[in-house]
Amino acid sequence: MSSPPAALSSRLVLQALNIAAEHGVPVEVLCRELGMRLADFDDPELRIPYTVLDTLLERSVEITGDDNLGLHMARMSHVDPDDAASLVILTSATLKESMVRGCRYQRVWGDGERFKVEETERGVRMRFTPVGAWRPAHRHMAEIALAQVAVGMRFFTGADVHPLQVRFVHPAPADLREHEELFACPLVFGAPHNDIEFSHEDAELPFVHADALLSSMFEQQAQRALAKLPVTASLAERVREQVRRTLAGGDFSFEAVARALHMPQRTLQRKLAEEGQSYAGILEAVRRELSEDYLRRRMSIAEVSFLLGYGEPATFHRAFKRWWGMSPESFRRTHTPHTPSPSGRGPG
Repeated sequence: MSSPPAALSSRLVLQALNIAAEHGVPVEVLCRELGMRLADFDDPELRIPYTVLDTLLERSVEITGDDNLGLHMARMSHVDPDDAASLVILTSATLKESMVRGCRYQRVWGDGERFKVEETERGVRMRFTPVGAWRPAHRHMAEIALAQVAVGMRFFTGADVHPLQVRFVHPAPADLREHEELFACPLVFGAPHNDIEFSHEDAELPFVHADALLSSMFEQQAQRALAKLPVTASLAERVREQVRRTLAGGDFSFEAVARALHMPQRTLQRKLAEEGQSYAGILEAVRRELSEDYLRRRMSIAEVSFLLGYGEPATFHRAFKRWWGMSPESFRRTHTPHTPSPSGRGPG
């Protein structure tokens, strides 16, 4: 039996259609062309194939003649109070933490690993890869995605953050003035990937609405939303989620993960190898990622060690130094933003 097509949340499609309508796109007409009604997208549980959104974007550009429609659609709209994943981002501590956590829950919005955070020598970058074989809509999808990151970071930090560089896979448009004004940084076209890069300093900027308690509550809601989705993730992603759920106080051994996935151990090992993955590598990556997240929240070393499933803090210390080249204490001193005093100035 073939797998269902990769799909995304109807919330995102409806949001895109509403913004497109404000730019003169006859969205109801386009929906009828696809055999759908605009009201169909009101169902928050509905998942829409990416190909539908791709077609809507391409037809919108054809009808309006707006070659920069993607940039025009990439604006900050109101935050959906029912979208826990977006609220996780909004209440994160820093720009970098928001990027990491946004990637963690991206499947709430759509299937596939479209967004990925990467460390660079100069800072951190967010990479965006559209789903499926290339088609004209992917240019606009990439511009929407990276413009939303750029605009969102200014909105969430309250600071005039300029990326170090923005790269696009597609060729440069004839007129770059709008791109240059929006991103206000060097632009590269015809690049190997779509990505946006920020400096180490900007990556540590605190968020205006940072709230550790609320963020933890929203994260639990986002995890529940993930659990309700049909299983379309890769096997490595499923192993990763099982490890994350059981690290703190549970049985996260390879044997236990295989049982939870209803798969013989040898089969799990073979299928992971086919994806270029291993259980040990996934466990290491999850621990490394979470160690940074926990330390930024000012948790004690003993608490972080327990949450990562280590029997002794000394074992965690050795692993952390291998990952980051410094002790957990040094990392926390250099990477955790200082809490401003009541008389301190906010971002301006």
